[in-house]
Order: sequence, then C-alpha cells, then structure tokens
Amino acid sequence: MKARSDNGLRVGMVAKAAGVGVQTLHYYERLGLLRRPQRSAANYRLYSPDAIRRVQFIKKAQAIGLTLEETKQILDLKEHGRAPCSKVAGLGEKHLREIDLRLAELRKYRRALADALNDWRREDTTERECAGEFCDLVERLP
Repeated sequence: MKARSDNGLRVGMVAKAAGVGVQTLHYYERLGLLRRPQRSAANYRLYSPDAIRRVQFIKKAQAIGLTLEETKQILDLKEHGRAPCSKVAGLGEKHLREIDLRLAELRKYRRALADALNDWRREDTTERECAGEFCDLVERLP
C-alpha cells in the first residue's frame, strides 16, 4: 500500500510525520482543525503536504496550554487572511495568569503536605491515628 498518491498524502503518512495517531487526525477533522482531505478513487483520505505542518502547529499549541478551541480560532483567523498574533498574545497572557495561579496553589499544597508529613514522622507510632476513618495523614490536609 502506497503512502503517497499523486494527489496527496495518505493518512498514515501524515500521522507518522506529525507524530500523532490516525484517530487524532480524524478527530481534528471533525473539530474543523484540519481541512477535510480529498479522497482517492478507492476512498482513501489524501492530505496536502501542509497538513503535517498544521498538525505540528496544533500539537505545539496544546503543549503551551492552548485548548483545541483556542487553536481553532487562531487557525480560522489565518484562513480568513487575518494575522492571529494579537489573538495568540492575548491567549498567552491568559494562560500565563492561569499557570501562575496554579503554581501558587501547588506551592501552598506542597507546604501543607510537607508540614503534615513532618508532623506525622515526629509522632511516635502510638500517637498516629492510622485507623481513622480513612487515613489520618490525608485527613489532616487542608
């Protein structure tokens, strides 16, 4: 079975080159992130070579925290001849704020967990209430 036709690339070749599964490509099509490909006479999907770059862009956008919907908005702007950079910058700022908030929450949780573990280790085994409802160590956490 050939991976490339005169009219385009078969789904397996695009998936392999982009580092995703075939089902991911189908999913991206359903969401409108990837243009519906042409079909061969045998009804195989035939993608244009730019599909690989588009999928790689989608994966990079996900890696920096953009949702698929946000990525679709960016791609739609580009397809309509508009520069998406200000949209990307706005989304980047939004995600930075969310990351900073999450990091603050994680630091707070880390301190609470470290304190609980230290307290638990300092107690002798007779003071521990491991037979509590579930586990005293977990139940101590805020």
